[in-house]
Amino acid sequence: MRRLASLLALLLSPAILGAQATADQARLMFTIGVGETTGGGTLWRVNQPFTSSAGVEDTLAIGRHFRNSLDVVFSGTYFPGEHLGFNVEAQLLGLGTRDSCRLVATQGAAITSDLCSSLNHSTRSATSAAVSVGAVYRVWSHQPVHPYVRANLGFVVSQQSFIKTGGRVATPNGTADLPLFDDGNPANLQPYYSFGGGVVAVIGHGYQVRFEVRDNWVRIPAITGPTARQGLVPGSSPVGKHLLSFTLGFDVVLERKRGKRY
Repeated sequence: MRRLASLLALLLSPAILGAQATADQARLMFTIGVGETTGGGTLWRVNQPFTSSAGVEDTLAIGRHFRNSLDVVFSGTYFPGEHLGFNVEAQLLGLGTRDSCRLVATQGAAITSDLCSSLNHSTRSATSAAVSVGAVYRVWSHQPVHPYVRANLGFVVSQQSFIKTGGRVATPNGTADLPLFDDGNPANLQPYYSFGGGVVAVIGHGYQVRFEVRDNWVRIPAITGPTARQGLVPGSSPVGKHLLSFTLGFDVVLERKRGKRY
């Protein structure tokens, strides 16, 4: 986030200095943006029974939490007038997670300790595709630096499982994967909306940069309770989550209305 702010300040400097020479108004533009998603909190948490090969039953407190992830945006925007515009967007929304594990009850089986240690602080990448349409409202659009707000509505497609969970354990032949939760159908389609805003700076004829903060709301499958033993598919239900994204974007202006020259 600090790096994005520094880069934005560097790019804004020439735009402010050359304000009267670059006051064109963009009408049609294509944008590519790169940034970071953050927030979301805990997706699910459950106390799960675990039976070792010796028949000993322990209990693990397992949780899955969102972590900061990469966010990439591709969009096209058209402004028929001064203020209101319309937008079509494809977003690679970062939904990476981090797992946690704690021994709630144990009779000292080494495999239980190995599994919990393997799960604790393990990370998972989960980039989903969000496709949406929306509206953009801008003010002072003839100025070289101007603010805007936006709202989008669409859907998120994901092929990665937010339920499947497993770790590595020691065996007589080395280490092996041990599944804790399974997921028979990881693919899902869920609604999505976002609301945000930012500032645009003109950096030349036909080019702009922007910095945007956005609240992304998505529905994500979450485990609702434990299974009788490890390796089964748990009960799950989609829950709504808010994730903030901070994006630095680059606009190619395909059509513009010339401003006044002084």
